[in-house]
Amino acid sequence: MPPAIRIDFARPMALFPLPSVVVFPHTAEWLVAFEPRYRQLVEDCLRARTDGKLLSAAPFAMATYASRHWRGTRVGEPPLRPAVCVVKMVDHRALPDGRHQILVHGMARAEIDSIAEPDGRRLYRLARLRPLHARNDAARRMPELEASIEKLVNSGELARMPRLEQVRQWIRKGNVPTEVLVEQLNDLLSRGDACRYGLLAEANGRLRARFMLSELHHLSTLLGDAARRTPASDTRGTGLN
Repeated sequence: MPPAIRIDFARPMALFPLPSVVVFPHTAEWLVAFEPRYRQLVEDCLRARTDGKLLSAAPFAMATYASRHWRGTRVGEPPLRPAVCVVKMVDHRALPDGRHQILVHGMARAEIDSIAEPDGRRLYRLARLRPLHARNDAARRMPELEASIEKLVNSGELARMPRLEQVRQWIRKGNVPTEVLVEQLNDLLSRGDACRYGLLAEANGRLRARFMLSELHHLSTLLGDAARRTPASDTRGTGLN
């Protein structure tokens, strides 16, 4: 995870819209910028570096298109859904054909206030954003919630899930904020764009944590039921006649 970085919401940020939510705060995702407007976006963000280091490149916002079935607020044309994730590039690879492969790390939830459409040389949209969080400080540890997570991921069939091993390691080390654990688990557990967008748009951290615990309980129950219905490995393929 990158070091703590403050986001200047007084400055407009470039918009990188996709059909669905791909990243939450405290999670990371590889992307490929191949359209001319998004290649330009990446290059402009890189050009803003003040010290030559990647982390000083300008942040931008991962947005999502509002489909014909979307019933909420729409912003701009083509319309976007208002909630976005502000990201920073933490890895960048310029490809021979002019595309950019980038690893983005989610930094903060935000909401679009206004959009500036492409103008002149600029091929991508800019937006004025406002943060979607109640506090303006670093992610923190919450011992009671962390204890609940630890109990779940180390019990029953969940204890055998390799995809939860990173979370177990972070809990053992004790140096990762609990909010990071919640975001990582929600990224893993949430399915469907409506669910993922709802989590991105939810400013209340307690509600996001409640969803995560509910999904862990549900997954534990499903896996436990499946395990009880599955014959033990030493009896598979045999019949009791």
